[in-house]
Amino acid sequence: MTRTYDMTSTFVRRIDADSDAAEEVLATIDPMRSLVDRLMALGLDDRAIWSTGGETNSLIWRFGPDAGHARFDWNVSVETDGAGRTTLSLQVGGRGSDPDARVRVIRAWLLIEELTKGHAARLARMVDDYEEEPVAAPAPRLVAVGMGL
Repeated sequence: MTRTYDMTSTFVRRIDADSDAAEEVLATIDPMRSLVDRLMALGLDDRAIWSTGGETNSLIWRFGPDAGHARFDWNVSVETDGAGRTTLSLQVGGRGSDPDARVRVIRAWLLIEELTKGHAARLARMVDDYEEEPVAAPAPRLVAVGMGL
């Protein structure tokens, strides 16, 4: 199903990790958790529902009992560009449930873009940091040795 949005933006960051390593890092963490925490710090807890499903992470923001809602979807992807460099993309789309909600989405878009742009930069740094960490040598194993007396 193709979703239509009132507003969309995509933020692309080049990362030093290869695409397989970047995918592995993103698979081991919840890449959108810190963004959710930031949004909830704005006081959306009682009016927002966060859901994850497949590649899409969504925030449904209820404006009130009869005031409609907004939906914001984020997609994180890792790709290789034409020059063979690895890129991390964070795409966000937003739409309102009715004309008044669409106006609210458009008014809030600058904030959503800034939060998304900052989150894309943090994710790229995190992937690079994981890639740069030295692989720990395996811990020495204790071996029981029998002594013949």
